[in-house]
Amino acid sequence: MRNFLIIALFGFFAGVLVRSFFAVSIELAALFLIISATLGIIFFLRKDRGILLVQISFFLVSLSLGIFRYEIADSREKFKDLYRNVGEEIMFRGEIIEDPQKLNKVTRAVFRTEEGAKILLSVLHYPEVHYGDRLEISGKLEEPDNFSDFDWRGYLAKDDIYFEMFLPEILSREEGGGFWLKKFLFSVKHKFLANISRVLTEPHGSLLAGLTIGERTSLPEELEENFRKIGVVHIIALSGYNISIISDNALKIINYIPVAKIIRTSAATILVILFAILTGGSATVVRAAIMGILILWARETGKVYQALSALIFAAFVMILFNPKILIFDASFQLSFLATSGLIFLAPRLERYFLWLPNIWKIRENLIATLSAQIFVLPLLLSIGGSFSWATIPANLLILSAIPITMFFGFLSGLAGFFSYHLSLFLSWPAYWLLTYELWIVKLFS
Repeated sequence: MRNFLIIALFGFFAGVLVRSFFAVSIELAALFLIISATLGIIFFLRKDRGILLVQISFFLVSLSLGIFRYEIADSREKFKDLYRNVGEEIMFRGEIIEDPQKLNKVTRAVFRTEEGAKILLSVLHYPEVHYGDRLEISGKLEEPDNFSDFDWRGYLAKDDIYFEMFLPEILSREEGGGFWLKKFLFSVKHKFLANISRVLTEPHGSLLAGLTIGERTSLPEELEENFRKIGVVHIIALSGYNISIISDNALKIINYIPVAKIIRTSAATILVILFAILTGGSATVVRAAIMGILILWARETGKVYQALSALIFAAFVMILFNPKILIFDASFQLSFLATSGLIFLAPRLERYFLWLPNIWKIRENLIATLSAQIFVLPLLLSIGGSFSWATIPANLLILSAIPITMFFGFLSGLAGFFSYHLSLFLSWPAYWLLTYELWIVKLFS
C-alpha cells in the first residue's frame, strides 16, 4: 500500500510538472485518465500480467490527475475577453483581497474585480488602501512584463494575477469588506509593526519586522541586497527555521496552562495557523507551518516524526491547493530543497563535526547551513548566477543569535499594546542583538 501511495504522489507531481510546461486540454487529460484507469483495472484483474503493469497504470492515473488539477487551477482562459482591453483605459469595480504591501515609492495591492479577475495595482501611499476596501478604479490595463533575470509574469500567474495597473485613479472607496478574521489579524500585524517602529530606529526596526513576521518591505534595498548576497536572506523571509522557533515556544508557553495535553497541542496548532494567515501565507510559511503542526502532533501522539513523509505531505497539500507553485514559486523550491538537505545530508555530515563544540548551537548551525546550501546551490546559481562562500560563516555567526532576538522582539512588540515604556525597556536587548547581526552582514557583504 505504501508503494502505491508513493507512486501516486510522484505521478501527481509529474502531471503538474508536465502541464506547467506544455498546454494540455482538460478533455485530453480526462481521456488519458479514463484510459489509464481502465488499463489499471484490466491489469489488476489479470494477475498473470504482474504487479509492475498495475503500478505503471497507477502512475499514469496519478499523472493524469496532476494535469487535470493544473488545468482546473489555470483560470487564464476565463478572462480571454479581458486581454482585448490590454493597453486601453478601463474602469473596474471590485475589492482589495490581500494586505497591501507598502514599498519605497508605491503601494502594491491585489484587486479582484466583480467579474473575478485579479489585477495587481500600484497606487500612491496616500490615500491609503486596506484589505477589504471596495474600490471603483479607472486606469490603463497592462500585462506584467518580465525583468531581465526574473519571470515576474510567471510569479504573478501562480496566484492567478494576469494583469497590472500602474497608478490608476481611485474614483470611490468604501471600507468594510473582507473576511473579519483576516481583517483582525492584519490590524494586529500593523499595530505590532507600529509598536516596533516606535521603540527601534532604522534599519533595526525593519530587520526585526522581517525576523518576527516576515515583513521586509520597509527594509532598505541596499541592506536587503547585502542579505541576499551573503545568503542569509532566509532569516528575514520567515523561513521554516523561524516558524519552528515560534511553534516550539508557543507550545512551551501553553504547557503552563493546566489543561489536557491534547487541548494544549490544539491551541498551539491554532496559533501556528493564525500566525501563517497574519504573515500573508507565502509558500515558505505554509510549508513550514504544515511541518510545524505535524511535529506538534507527533509529540502529542508519541509517534516517531518522519521528516521526509511530513515534507512530501506538506508539498502535496500545497501543490494540490495551488499547482502553479511547483515551477513558478522560487521560495517554495528553495524551501523544499533546503529542508531536503537537512533531512538527507545533515545526519550524514554530523559525524565529521563531532570535534566542534556545540556551544550556542555552533555545530548544529554549521551542519544545517552546509546541508541546506549544498542542496539549494544549483537552484541559486540558476536564479542568481552567483554564490558566496561568506554564506557559511555568516549563517554560523547569525543563526545562534536569532532565537533570542526573536524572543525579545516579540516581547517588545506585544508589550507595546499595553505600555510604551515597557516596550522600550524590552527592546534594548533586541536592539543590541540586531546591531550585532547587522554588523555581521556589513562585514561579510
